[in-house]
Amino acid sequence: MWSKILAPLAMVLFLALLSTGSSIKCHQCSSYIQSECADPFYHIDTPNKPKTEKFLQECPNDGKEYFCRKIYQNVRGDERVIRSCGWEEHEKGDCYSTVLEEYNTYVCKCDTDGCNSASMWSVSGLAICSAVMMAYLMH
Repeated sequence: MWSKILAPLAMVLFLALLSTGSSIKCHQCSSYIQSECADPFYHIDTPNKPKTEKFLQECPNDGKEYFCRKIYQNVRGDERVIRSCGWEEHEKGDCYSTVLEEYNTYVCKCDTDGCNSASMWSVSGLAICSAVMMAYLMH
C-alpha cells in the first residue's frame, strides 16, 4: 500500500523541484559588429522567419524580468541596429525615441521569444523623420 502512495508522491516532489525555464530568448547582436544583425533581418519571402538564429540566446536568469528590445540608432549618419535583452521599463511605453545632438535612437520592446527580429519600419519611419526634424530645428 505504501508503494502505491510513495511512487506518485515522489513523482510530484520531483516535478516540483524541476526548473520551469521561465527565461526569454532574444536575438542579441549589433549591426556595428555583426553585419547580419542589420535590417532586413529576414528574407522578403519569409517575413516571419529571421535570416539566422545564431544570435538567439536566453536572457540572464538573475531574478530580473527581462524582455527583448530592438534599438535603431543613427550616429552621425551611421545607422545601427542593436538587438538585446532589457529589464528596465521606460515610462514612455513599449516604443520611444530620443533625440540628442550626436545620435538619435528609436527603441521598441516585446516579450515573446525572438520577437526582436521584426522590422520596426512601419512604426519608426514617422518617428525617425520627426526625430531628425526636431534635431534640425533644435540645432
